[in-house]
Amino acid sequence: METTLNDFFNSLNDEDRKMYSKIANFAYELGYKAKRAKTKDINYVFTSSKIKKHLLKFSFKDGKPNLKIKFYASKNYSNIFNNSVREVIEEFNFKYTGCYKCGKCKVTPTGYIYEYPDGKRYFRCGSELIELPSIDESIVPEILRLLKTQHEYYLSNEQAN
Repeated sequence: METTLNDFFNSLNDEDRKMYSKIANFAYELGYKAKRAKTKDINYVFTSSKIKKHLLKFSFKDGKPNLKIKFYASKNYSNIFNNSVREVIEEFNFKYTGCYKCGKCKVTPTGYIYEYPDGKRYFRCGSELIELPSIDESIVPEILRLLKTQHEYYLSNEQAN
């Protein structure tokens, strides 16, 4: 796995390399393999060939490492994740909210819900990865927990279909 991601890891400082290695190794243990996207930029998507789902993505944005993950199966997460959902919704001026009617969801739409203090709620499709801000070691355990919950959700839904 390490050689697959060498160009990504070689561009990181020691602290970031340690964090991203921990996340990559955990995804690998869950059965997800990193595959470089066919772009000129360094961009890796972690996908399970067994269940045909992707879980996370490593890339660079403005010269800094960038992490995007799926975690809609979890309903309890800290503000950094909740705010990340809000930021994605607002980044596109609420354009990409609601169900896309793509047919991937079997019964009810699966995704993220962000509720504003005034009570307005917005839905973001679960097929989309959520970009996290700069991460540090303190949130890695929560990232791993969210990835595990998402993976278990994928497995339970695969067995139901």
